[in-house]
Amino acid sequence: MLGDFHPVLVVLHCIAGYRGWSSLVRRSLEAWPDPDMHRLAKSFLETCANLDDLLHLATEVLMFWFFQRRDAFLGQKTMTKWSPDRLDDYVLFPASNGFVTRSECFFVSHFWHSKDDPDPGGKYSRLLQRDLEQQEWSYIWVDWTCLPQLPRTETEKGYFFRGLSSIPAIIRNCGFIWYYPPFEPRLWILYEIAEYSPTCSGDPFALTSDIKKFAEHVDEMYRVGVRSTLDRHGYRCSYDRDKEFLTSRLELLVLLKRLRLNILDLRKLMDDLTWFPTALEVCVDTASGFVKLRRFEGRLTLDGKLYTFTPFPTWSVQEEGRASEVRQV
Repeated sequence: MLGDFHPVLVVLHCIAGYRGWSSLVRRSLEAWPDPDMHRLAKSFLETCANLDDLLHLATEVLMFWFFQRRDAFLGQKTMTKWSPDRLDDYVLFPASNGFVTRSECFFVSHFWHSKDDPDPGGKYSRLLQRDLEQQEWSYIWVDWTCLPQLPRTETEKGYFFRGLSSIPAIIRNCGFIWYYPPFEPRLWILYEIAEYSPTCSGDPFALTSDIKKFAEHVDEMYRVGVRSTLDRHGYRCSYDRDKEFLTSRLELLVLLKRLRLNILDLRKLMDDLTWFPTALEVCVDTASGFVKLRRFEGRLTLDGKLYTFTPFPTWSVQEEGRASEVRQV
């Protein structure tokens, strides 16, 4: 007796899984600006036999981002939880410069209203859909939808932490959209706004009432410093080490803003921090001078002049950039 085990059903499930994976690979390559612009990524993706191969090898070799397709996002009733059974909803982009652009992709900044569902009932999803259906775009990134969520397999957990450490690059390269409830001092939200702002010329945001206080607090950090701003307004995270990591990153962003690096140089420096997460030293020759950055020592020199900030925590190297498992609750 085989109990509930039915070999025919298992075979059919495997066939469906293979078709879903092969369709995802084909659709992704077609979505790339030019498949030959990153031949290693193309070859790597084509050699992955299934999703597990991609998730496992992404923690060691190349990282790929899941982006939700426009039709899938606009057609959902609530924010959809990431699932290996919904591969038709996605395309994969190499976590590398040139594949994700603001003309084609959006990053969604949002509150988590519970640990089990960031948007119960779909209120904020509907607000986002109403705005986005009027605009031209193709793909969207929402953490709940585009990163494996609890419960996770060990393979999914490794991919999750690698993906979490690459969020800064997603923010810098996508359009930025939000709908926030009445103000609460959430540090992840403040960080996302602060990460996006310096990469824009002119005013990066229309100061709607829901983002106004966050934008004011970003400006306050530039004037009086990060820690005094966070303490004054009571910014918080669910996990202490999230606050430790985000505070260091905010201090670096504020320092770079004060040094008046141009947008291209700032992008280059921050990209190098993202793509080389374990590098002890990052050097960039900028229009303002030669920058040498040692993030884990909290030291930056510009043409030999030393500036300091709170060092990045070393666990961000030891654990591949791991922060909390729930970012904004």
